[in-house]
Formats: sequence, C-alpha cells, structure tokens
Amino acid sequence: MSDRLAIIAGAGDLPQQVAKANPTALFVSIKGVDVSVPDGAEHIAASYEKLGALFKAMRGAGVSRVVFAGKVDRPKLNPLRMDRVTMGLFPRVKAVLGKGDDALLRLVAEVFEEQGFTVVAATEVTAALAIEASHAGRATSAQDREDADRGWQLLDVLADQDVAQGVVFAGGQCLGIESIQGTDALLAFAGQASTNLKRGARGVFVKRPKTGQDGRMDIPTIGANTVRGVAAAGLGGIVIEEGVIVLDRAAVAQLLDQYDLFLEVRKGTS
Repeated sequence: MSDRLAIIAGAGDLPQQVAKANPTALFVSIKGVDVSVPDGAEHIAASYEKLGALFKAMRGAGVSRVVFAGKVDRPKLNPLRMDRVTMGLFPRVKAVLGKGDDALLRLVAEVFEEQGFTVVAATEVTAALAIEASHAGRATSAQDREDADRGWQLLDVLADQDVAQGVVFAGGQCLGIESIQGTDALLAFAGQASTNLKRGARGVFVKRPKTGQDGRMDIPTIGANTVRGVAAAGLGGIVIEEGVIVLDRAAVAQLLDQYDLFLEVRKGTS
C-alpha cells in the first residue's frame, strides 16, 4: 500500500480545496451527498451501506490515508441494502446515532483505522487552510469583546454535551446556539431577534471546536457565505478559534469591509 490520500467528500467548497492541494488523491463521493467532483480527479462513488466495497476500492487504489472534508448529514441506513462489512458495524453505529456529532465521527474514524487507514485532518494535508491568531476588519468595541467572551465560555460549558460549535451573543444575551441544523439556521434565527433583546449591541457569532473534540474530524469552517449570513443577521462580527478553517480568504476580507464587520481569530484552548 502506498502513501496515497483519499478524500471522503461532503458538501461545500472544502473538498475541492483539499483536492486542489492534493492532486493525486482519490476523490470519494457518497451517495446522497451533493458534491462536485474536481476536473481531472480520480473518482469513485460510494455508499454508506456498502463500506466493504469502499474499503476494497481504496486498498486497490493504493490508499493509506483518509481525510474527511465537507458537511455530511446523518445518513438514513437501510439494513436490507448493507454489505457484510457494514452489517457487522451496524450495532456500533446504531449505538451512537442518538449522541452528538463528535461521538459519531469518532466511531467513523475508529472504523477506518481498524481497516488499516490513517485518518488525517484537512489542515494537515492542506497547509493553506490553517489560520493563526489575528484580527481583520473593523475594530471591536468593549461590548463586542464581552459578547465574544460570553459566547466562548458558553461553548466551554456545552462541550461535555457534544452539542454545538457556534453561538450568537448580543448585549450580553444569548440569541441562539448552533444545533444539528447548522450555522445558517443559527444565523437566520438570531437575525429575528428584536433590537430590544440585543440591548443596543450589534452582536457576535462565535465558532470554535468543542473542547476535547477529535481535531481530525468535522473541523469548524467559515467562508464568504458565513460572513453574508452574519451581515444578514445584523451582527457586528465573528470570533473563531485558531485552527478553524477560513475558506476563500480574499472574499471574506472583501465582505468584512463591505459590511463593516470584524473577524477575530483567538488562540485555541480546546
């Protein structure tokens, strides 16, 4: 087996970014996931219910490392369609389906490693995705910093529950916690808050990994659409942890200026 990488692709722009940085990688799309296959990439289509076939195909392609990139919703599994390998794993999968995302993703990583593959983080194989502590856009106010601090602390409190990677605070009030519906739903909900609830503040969206989260899987990601969502919600800026992926940084910088927003990257504590 060679040192070849396989990209297990979810929705969004991240799989394409990883593929661009790793042109010899095997690109794996999953049935039911809306993903664009990069031009020129060697590609195979797979199914959650046919993991045995996927493992065999990856071995045949010389894959030894696997990276998971992009958003994937929880699958609806039909035991009648499962191959023997997947059927053997089904009791373990079923046991964590009612838990948080990190528990499920840890199991996925464990299964792939049991099959002899090394699971790596997207930031490990795509250097341009990493971002260090910094500040961009408008200056933050004392209220911005207070709201960011409260959001940061709330995510610490929620970490053991394996619930959320993002929250919105304004005027010291929590306007929303990211649920399984994701960031877009959180920002849309927060945007419905009245001016009175915000107590005169613009508000801050805080996103970071859950404390103790497996850093190889489900790395929090923001991009141009996130900035547009923050602006549409009437918020004043974004605070993320160092290591959160920022896609299309040029577009993000342009939108921060256009909407008079800030992006603060803080040192990680998770």
